Amino acid sequence: MMDRRELGAGTRVVRAARSLPPGTGEPVVPPLVQSVAFDYGSAAEQDAVFGNDRPGYVYGRYGTPTTAALENVLAELDGVEAVTCFVTGMAAISAAVDACAISRGGRVVVQEDCYGQTRALFERWVRERSADIVFVDTTDHRAVEAALKAKPAGLLYAEAIANPLLKVNDVAALARLARDNGASLAVDATFATPVLFRPAALGATMVIHSLTKYLNGHGDVMGGSVGGSKELAGAMRDRTILDGAYLPPHEAWLAIRGMRTVALRMRRQCESALGVARHLAKHPKVARVRYPGLADHPQHELATRQFGGLYGGVVSFALRDDTKPAAFRFLDALELAASATTIGDLFTEVLYPPISSHRRLPPEERKRLGITDGFLRMSVGIEDEADILADIDRALDRV
Repeated sequence: MMDRRELGAGTRVVRAARSLPPGTGEPVVPPLVQSVAFDYGSAAEQDAVFGNDRPGYVYGRYGTPTTAALENVLAELDGVEAVTCFVTGMAAISAAVDACAISRGGRVVVQEDCYGQTRALFERWVRERSADIVFVDTTDHRAVEAALKAKPAGLLYAEAIANPLLKVNDVAALARLARDNGASLAVDATFATPVLFRPAALGATMVIHSLTKYLNGHGDVMGGSVGGSKELAGAMRDRTILDGAYLPPHEAWLAIRGMRTVALRMRRQCESALGVARHLAKHPKVARVRYPGLADHPQHELATRQFGGLYGGVVSFALRDDTKPAAFRFLDALELAASATTIGDLFTEVLYPPISSHRRLPPEERKRLGITDGFLRMSVGIEDEADILADIDRALDRV
């Protein structure tokens, strides 16, 4: 047996730093476990963990206690069996698509007005696999059914609330269509969060979140998640082991911290967003407003039923001067809101989709979808609503 008293100073300090002092209390905040590797009392014990014969951790790319704690929280919120976390929301979407194991020449049916980078990902994915992709208006269920029936499809992909046009999808109806035609349904619930609803309870096969947005809510973490069955999580975990896209523990710890207040933040942002939408709808320099909480929104009744009276924290609108220079004048005149390419932070942010999220889309396709040259997306923060409205009015005065 090694006598530790005989070890050199360098060895002793390295060894001692691996041990934690004994304690009897349990921390009320989950600990941040940054360790890349994990030691075991015997080789047989380590072998059992590697072989999945017993729970445990062996290497950070395979899993960490802190990231696993986040996955447990998300599984509870989403009402699914298991969740896998990724380094970004886009990595999560990519993993969800790959999990469907769509064969060469197979088909995917995708919401036509989804987030621009998601659309670009699907377009690249099908090119690489010689697969078939159909972009449809997922609020038109006859069009969705026709696309699913025309050729066997492995996946139907939709956003709960579309980014940035804010169409609301009837998840229960889409789930029935997918199930009846042998397809999986993946729902990106980033704009809604589990505070508004649980897609899995309505039949979604996979629930996707960009943790970067509302769930973390503080603008200091990137991450994504895919929730579903234990079998799906197993396939996801195998994928992250090989491609290294697993969410590191520090980001996971920050996301857990942020998620503790997501219900408080989301309700405040939804309430203020409704006030902003109503204000914009009456402003003479605004041509149209997209917000599910307004009575003239095409899916207002669905949103009320599906989301329980909350409608999200994002408002989209088009200026009456529907031009790029007018949009730039508005953005440059904002003093409180940030001109930033994200949503769900504590502070209000405004995005101009034609030069950012939908920049790759041909101008004629953007306009067909409704993303015109004067179209803007606002993520409403937790500032006082009166201050947000005053900032909007000052900026509109410059248009």
